[in-house]
Amino acid sequence: MKKPGYWLLFLFLSLLVHAAPAQQLRFEKDSLDNVLKKARKLQKPVFLLLIAPPPQSGLSKEKQEQFYGTGLDDASVAPVLQREFLLVQASFNTPEGKRTARRYHVSAYPTYLYLHPDGTVLHRSFGNTRDPQRYLRDFDVFRRKLADPANLSQLEQRYAAGEREARFLRQYIQARRSVGAPISPALLDAYVGELPVKAFDQFAEVLFVHECGPVVDSRAYKLARLNKRLVDSMYAVLPLAQRVAFNNLIINNTMQAAIATRDQGLAQQGANFARGSWSGKDFTRGMRTYEQNMLRYYQALRDTTHYLPLLISFYERHYMATPADTIRRQRAAQQALRSFQQPTPYPNLARPDLGATVVRMVPAVRGGVDTYALDLNNGAWTVYTSGTRRTSYLTQAMRWSQRTIDLDPRAAYYDTLAHLLYALRLYTEAEATQQKAIAQAKKENLPGADFQQVLRKIKTRTL
Repeated sequence: MKKPGYWLLFLFLSLLVHAAPAQQLRFEKDSLDNVLKKARKLQKPVFLLLIAPPPQSGLSKEKQEQFYGTGLDDASVAPVLQREFLLVQASFNTPEGKRTARRYHVSAYPTYLYLHPDGTVLHRSFGNTRDPQRYLRDFDVFRRKLADPANLSQLEQRYAAGEREARFLRQYIQARRSVGAPISPALLDAYVGELPVKAFDQFAEVLFVHECGPVVDSRAYKLARLNKRLVDSMYAVLPLAQRVAFNNLIINNTMQAAIATRDQGLAQQGANFARGSWSGKDFTRGMRTYEQNMLRYYQALRDTTHYLPLLISFYERHYMATPADTIRRQRAAQQALRSFQQPTPYPNLARPDLGATVVRMVPAVRGGVDTYALDLNNGAWTVYTSGTRRTSYLTQAMRWSQRTIDLDPRAAYYDTLAHLLYALRLYTEAEATQQKAIAQAKKENLPGADFQQVLRKIKTRTL
């Protein structure tokens, strides 16, 4: 059963306009890879739409319009799309959609990708609106980029052919960032390698490298941190949101590189950098951040020998030993700060319109969500899904789950507890708890089929 805890990001525009008669778009039925082959053959660009799941039951018409209303089917928009592009649609909750999201680094829904016939992203946009002019402007931007002899597709070819002059590499990096594409460590190292050392005494150059997210201990990172006084000045004068954005990018890129190379030392360096962002302010939060990053590393490598002991210790110290109200206050403050720090999911892109608004939802959880209980439930579920049969670990996770239900009794939380009781071979208790999950699901107007299936497996000892 899918557990709650994945915060799905939706974006919409709050402009109110009169919509023209809708026209149904016809999307390609083939896989994206086959559509791209067709595009290359026809020399026709591709419009790739990554959409959110269908509206959840019980969502008001006003909310459905807010989250899902679109002008793509407007009479002035749809014919242009159909005529000029091959159309592909992928939903976030399908295997194809998840693969596509990873491939193109999609972090918000809906996202619109305008692809060159060779598959290169030339333009990225996001967010729903009924205003057809927004989409027509996107089409104009894409046409200009497609006609540009220095578009990203051409730059990719020049880079692949071995061009490495500093001005070109900077142009290439900027073009990638402009469409939300990542900057690889090799590309950033190649760029800084073409610069004289004195370039890193320039504020603009040091900032540029930081905003590309250099991997800790890489050549780019070391050169960008050479002038300590300049780096200190940068952190002192830049807005908080900008500093947090490139710090997070450095951390994320470092952890991804560590995972890809199975380099525990690099993971520790990335986690230490994350901890250092709290240095002198809050030691406890700094340590928590360090441990969260190491948990991410061990989990990605499926290193249960290191992962499970750290996970148990993490939740016992940071949740069970801390009053729930304290955690809630911290979570609320962090959430407010996150909203301020990064108002859009693609910080290098301009907003699609001045009326753009970011909205966060938790589709799997009805009503106001208690983030403390949600986090604790996710920790308990993680212990269960690890496959461990160590009684001490399962018992501690069971305690977390019980506290979760005491704080916020939800069907999904009863379901977690039932799984843990089953793993502990407390079959009678597991069956009774799953019955409570089913009853609670009815109160929450949730579909009950998955809960019923779990109950059947508990009864037949096949869970």
